[in-house]
Amino acid sequence: MRLRIGFIGLGTMGEPIANNLRRAGHDLTVWNRTPARAEHIVSRGGKRAATPRECASGRDAVFTCVSDERALDAVLDGPDGALAGLREGDVLVDLTTAGVACARAVAARVAERGARFVACPILGSRTAAEQAQVVLVAGGPAAARERLRPALHAISARLFELDDPAQAALMKLCVNAIGGAMMTAFGEALALASAGGVEPSRLVEVLQASAFHSPLYLVKGELVQKQDWAPRFRIALAEKDQRLAQEAAAELGARVPVSEAVRTLMAAATEGGRGDQDVAALAALYLDWMRKR
Repeated sequence: MRLRIGFIGLGTMGEPIANNLRRAGHDLTVWNRTPARAEHIVSRGGKRAATPRECASGRDAVFTCVSDERALDAVLDGPDGALAGLREGDVLVDLTTAGVACARAVAARVAERGARFVACPILGSRTAAEQAQVVLVAGGPAAARERLRPALHAISARLFELDDPAQAALMKLCVNAIGGAMMTAFGEALALASAGGVEPSRLVEVLQASAFHSPLYLVKGELVQKQDWAPRFRIALAEKDQRLAQEAAAELGARVPVSEAVRTLMAAATEGGRGDQDVAALAALYLDWMRKR
């Protein structure tokens, strides 16, 4: 089924996801804060909206994919915001990792317009997004999820569904909390091995033969060896996800000491000028410390 889709936010993940919707044959209208980012899609048949409101108006569904909860508010609010373009029965689906409190707040604001909200955070890298291989966790009313299904399947390899937007948001934070712990521990181990003269590739080889193997270590280990810090997933965004997990934990009365430690390390990397580098560069943080001894 061909849908009329508005897509707001053409960043690292948004641009390839929006492009996959276009390639799947959906009628796509896009808006981005930096208009030049829309050229790739517009030149191939997509339409350009002048404002988020225009992008959201008259669509079967409108997607948002921005960096955090503040950026989401910026595209939703105001006379030219996406909320102003929603009509009764419309569906807003947010791909942003914006946290539990934000998911609840946006759901309430969308409901005031008589529309429906689906929180649908993304699991995966830009490469996965380009190949339509991301994993989605969609939380929202069943009827809204059903309406979105052709679009969601066009951009993902797997789709997990929940009835509550806040639970979908929490699921993403839990997964990223684990990923953050894996990457900080991996970077620490690589630096420790290097300090003792062990090549990172050898450590990865042995690690992959153990019960602790992971595709993540293969991919990020290769980046560390090449010192390739080009952002696939920026440290600053990873730190943001740990912050959101801690905020959710505080609301639920849960303790997350590992997440707190991970965030501290990511904050140190950001303060050291590595915030826009890939999370693989956490290994470089440890190596920097060792060189300064």
